[in-house]
Amino acid sequence: MRGIAGGVYRGTGLVRRSHTFSGRGPLRCEAMGQPMPLSAAQPSRTASFGPSGVVAELFDAALDAVVLINRSGFITAWNRRAEETFGFTSDAAVGRRLSDLIIPKAHRLQHERGLRRANQGNPHLLGQRLRLSAVHSDGYEFPVELTIIALGAGDQRSYAGFVRDLTRETAAEAARNEAEIRYRSLVERLPGIAYVNEIGGETRFVSPRVEAMLGHRPDEWSFELWRDRLHSRDRAGVLSTLAAGEQSIEPFTMTYRIRTRDGRWLRIRDEAIVVQEPDGGRSVHGVMFDVTRERATEMELRASWRERQQVVQSLHRLQAADTPEETATAICAEVGRIRHIDMVSVLVFEPDGSVVPIAGRLPPDAPVSVGHPLPAARAAYLRESATGPWIDEWTPGRSDDDYTRRWLDMGLASSAYVPFGAGGKVYGLLAAGTQARVGVDAVTRWLPSLAEYAAVAGALLIPALTGRRATADLASPIRRAIDEQAFVPHFQPVVELESRSIVGYEALTRFHDGTPPERRFADADQAGLGQELELACLRAAINAGTRLPAGRWLSLNVSHWLLSKLAEPGLLADHGRPLVLELTERLEIRDYETVRDDLRRIPEPVSVAVDDAGAGFASLRHIIELHPRYVKIDLRLVRGLDTDPARQAMIAGMVYFSRQTDCVLIAEGIETEAERRALRQLGVTFGQGYLFGAPAPVDELPDVVADRSATAADPAGAARSPRR
Repeated sequence: MRGIAGGVYRGTGLVRRSHTFSGRGPLRCEAMGQPMPLSAAQPSRTASFGPSGVVAELFDAALDAVVLINRSGFITAWNRRAEETFGFTSDAAVGRRLSDLIIPKAHRLQHERGLRRANQGNPHLLGQRLRLSAVHSDGYEFPVELTIIALGAGDQRSYAGFVRDLTRETAAEAARNEAEIRYRSLVERLPGIAYVNEIGGETRFVSPRVEAMLGHRPDEWSFELWRDRLHSRDRAGVLSTLAAGEQSIEPFTMTYRIRTRDGRWLRIRDEAIVVQEPDGGRSVHGVMFDVTRERATEMELRASWRERQQVVQSLHRLQAADTPEETATAICAEVGRIRHIDMVSVLVFEPDGSVVPIAGRLPPDAPVSVGHPLPAARAAYLRESATGPWIDEWTPGRSDDDYTRRWLDMGLASSAYVPFGAGGKVYGLLAAGTQARVGVDAVTRWLPSLAEYAAVAGALLIPALTGRRATADLASPIRRAIDEQAFVPHFQPVVELESRSIVGYEALTRFHDGTPPERRFADADQAGLGQELELACLRAAINAGTRLPAGRWLSLNVSHWLLSKLAEPGLLADHGRPLVLELTERLEIRDYETVRDDLRRIPEPVSVAVDDAGAGFASLRHIIELHPRYVKIDLRLVRGLDTDPARQAMIAGMVYFSRQTDCVLIAEGIETEAERRALRQLGVTFGQGYLFGAPAPVDELPDVVADRSATAADPAGAARSPRR
């Protein structure tokens, strides 16, 4: 077309000139691929295309892109927002087929079909908001929202499309979707159940963890179900807290117990906050955390703290009792206060390899009893294991021995053992057990407390056990000496110093193994066999003394605690000679009144002698309290008397005392003639020592000391009624 002003509509053979059309020769147009007259494709030459006047102003001022097309799909109008949206100017767009300009290739066929249906009276997409893609002048596709309306009818029908660029909205929506995905992913990874409830109760959202935690699917969870599952004792308080929280903007926390689908009770910490929604509504957003284990741990810690306080208090209460058994019994009583401990015992490792419970709180039918050794195999196991604390789990099949089976039959579930010892040596075990299936963790929590009790057990028991074992070591040869009569009575003569005549004999004891008598009797006292050994030696001396020369007295060494035995009828009868009971200083006398009473109860006439006068305060007090017939001067005063004025003065004073109190002095340990003469010159009447004869068995005693045999029984008056 030449000489025609205006723009040429490409591909149509049409030009726009003052809104009229002209052409060279007849024009032919096609609509939807079918030949049609120009009048069918376009308005008449004088018809106006596009809006005009006020409508045109509104058209260009519209905030949406507005595109007009005719029934053939050609663009007839294109407003300013369309230019901004698609990047095509109005001049570039008007007269173009819409599908060729902004419809993506993939959707063009679908567009043509839709236009054809609309022209045929089936406009099923008209008046709807459609989301689809459009093509920009730069070649990229972008999302748009399209609403189509029909204008006119018949051949004059056209269509107006209102298009909104959704690039930003789509990006925002994508961001929201991504954020929601992240949020949901985060929510699903939360250790608790995330939820959103409407104010007043309806559940809008609950995370999938509700199924794992409470056993309910998200699609069946509801506020009502939550409320009904609350513990009856917690429900009122929780609902009150929730109601108050819904009226606040501050976060709030609810703690409660809730029942799971399978009937278990969980402790929940529910942290929530009221959120203002974009639509103006308000909802409760929260997370339910399972704090059952945390709560159990907290309660366990509190219980442990209380137990710790009890342990500290009980440790202060524990003291050594009179015997290891009594001390161990007190320890068992305190250990038995610990939670879940049903039985406890103190086991001692004996030197012979046995293990013996010395105390315990045990069931009546337990396969072990206090004071009786454990089975050898069990003892060996305990000794081998006692390198530190340990725990035994008692389960069927553990062992087939009778000891283990009996414990299992009693329901023993777990036991803990803590050794106690000193200096690297283990002396025993503190053992505790439970019939409750509380698990290793609970039993393990006993160990710190048991260790402290074991330490106290060691401090209190080991000295006593060590002493007892030492006593047992001492007792063994003493018991053997008593049972086997492994000793021989010896007799040492007592003489009148002036005439050297024998007036009596002191009975002494010599042991077959050569142990000094002082040591053997001291060991016997420590071993608790002192009285028994002394009594055995006394009987032997009395029996042997029957073969002594007639008329001499017999002096027997006795401790004060044996006097009550001597009061028994028959022990001192039929001896046929005067008896002197010589009180030794081996044991302290604390109650002289009792000693005097015991002496008065002895049926046979006896005299009393006090040994070792001058050696210490005890012998002097014996003299004052008991008024003895004889006072024996300690050999340490006699030794070297003849050359020591101090000793002479001391003995002279004792002679004066004896005359004032009517008692007789006997000097011990005389070994020289000079000592005998000095004693006689000082006024001492009797004496004994190696000068006159060493102690010897009765069959080895000489009949005469010095140059003659004495026949006088007691020149100083021993034959008269003895004083006690």
